[in-house]
Amino acid sequence: MKLKQLFIVALTLLHFSVFAGEIVISGVYQGKNIYVQNPFSSDKKNFCTDEVFVNDVKKMENIKSSAFEIDLSYLSMNDPVTIKIVYKDECMPKVLNSYVLRPSSTFQFVAFNVADSEVNWSTSGEKKEFVYYLEQFVNNNWLVVKSVNAKGENGGGVYNLAINHRFKTNKYRVKAQNQDNHQIYYSKAIDFSLGQEPITFYPKSVINKITLSREAQYKVLSAKGEVIKEGKGTEIPLAELKTGVYYLDINQKTEKFFKK
Repeated sequence: MKLKQLFIVALTLLHFSVFAGEIVISGVYQGKNIYVQNPFSSDKKNFCTDEVFVNDVKKMENIKSSAFEIDLSYLSMNDPVTIKIVYKDECMPKVLNSYVLRPSSTFQFVAFNVADSEVNWSTSGEKKEFVYYLEQFVNNNWLVVKSVNAKGENGGGVYNLAINHRFKTNKYRVKAQNQDNHQIYYSKAIDFSLGQEPITFYPKSVINKITLSREAQYKVLSAKGEVIKEGKGTEIPLAELKTGVYYLDINQKTEKFFKK
């Protein structure tokens, strides 16, 4: 009886040894999730992947779809990450974009800064095949604002780009992409608020024109809210207006003035 029990235990261990496999990928989190193709197992009823671990913590199991996404969004940028996919041995899932977890390398963003009229960054370990994309976070999406080719000089470079901020509060990051192997790297994201003083104007009782404290987009509205004049500049000629109350829309504020 004891021999039979040992034989059963041995068969059980042999089953797990033969019919289980693992895919392990490691790298650094760069803001992207991992996508996996998940074929049927040999019985044509179940799917290949049994479990998914991220940094030794089980995140998924009993996956019942032909493709799935491994969510890494809870990680912080540049966090080390190791993913283990446990699968049935008679089949094999396919990781579609392992390159988004860049392996340890010499490339890094040394600095990234945003100012009133420009953004600048410096790198080390870059290659001439790199292209940098300045991205702005708008409506829950990262949109490309500008791009520049890498200098590739002595493995690093310093970059400056002029910028016109779209909002009072903005968020930016830089994406570096190797055009040869499509590896992607991201800088940290920076929130930036414009530090300029609010735009003012004078006079409030107008004879011929209004003068703004600095160049800006403006709209002149009637008392009923109709747009009478709009443009961009530091002076707004208004000699043609009839006497009455009007409104000036500047810098996302609406101010009242009187035309004599």
